[in-house]
Amino acid sequence: MRLGFIGTGVITKAIVTGLIRSSWSFDRIFLSPRNAATAAELAALDPRVQTCASNQEVLDSSDVVCIAVVPQIVADVLRELHFEARHHVISFVPGTPVEELNRLLRPARKLARAVPLPAVADGKGCTAIYPPDEVARSLFSALGKAVEVESEHQFDALHAVTATMASFYAVLEAQASWLTQQGLPYKSARAFLSGYSVGLAHETTRTGQSFPQMIDYLMTPGGLNEQVHAELSSRGAYGHYANALDRVLARIQGRT
Repeated sequence: MRLGFIGTGVITKAIVTGLIRSSWSFDRIFLSPRNAATAAELAALDPRVQTCASNQEVLDSSDVVCIAVVPQIVADVLRELHFEARHHVISFVPGTPVEELNRLLRPARKLARAVPLPAVADGKGCTAIYPPDEVARSLFSALGKAVEVESEHQFDALHAVTATMASFYAVLEAQASWLTQQGLPYKSARAFLSGYSVGLAHETTRTGQSFPQMIDYLMTPGGLNEQVHAELSSRGAYGHYANALDRVLARIQGRT
């Protein structure tokens, strides 16, 4: 398989790095020249990775084409390109629905949207895919886990949830800051919380329990976990997530 990338930013770098490290079979990877430094860095990792002189050369050389540009320029970039019916396209562009992409990509007939995250570089994490697509599923299953959904609204909702990455780290920083107030060096607080978080995340992958079941399992009646959970719940801390995500989803879907 010959895989091409239009756009050579953080996500392209993560995917190509992950593919090189994985057992997923590909013949060549072709990169657009937009970010020359990143393209050169990736090309140096594996002789099968090549930087092209133009985006059109990426298309002409590839069977599967990944679109990895920002939404502000996607229409302009795609209108300049000549796709063929043989092209299988995977778009990473947020907020650009399948219907609009199909108009821009004609006569290409195969299209899927995906939301890969930087952890794919290490074969970790999960990538949302819509519509279900065999090529995208195979690619991202090799880079962690792939979750296919049946509607674009569901896909947009999963995309919205990825907006919690910064707030996830902010919660850890709040705990680290509290630990430093108790006299711990920040480096020690960070190391502890990093390992602690990895352990909690790992538990979600080794059990089929729902999150409420996991919450109940960890809360001894009258215990410390129950105390913190009850206090945060009574203050509506968790409810703020749904409100924030509603606004993110509206933005993704162009309703604001």
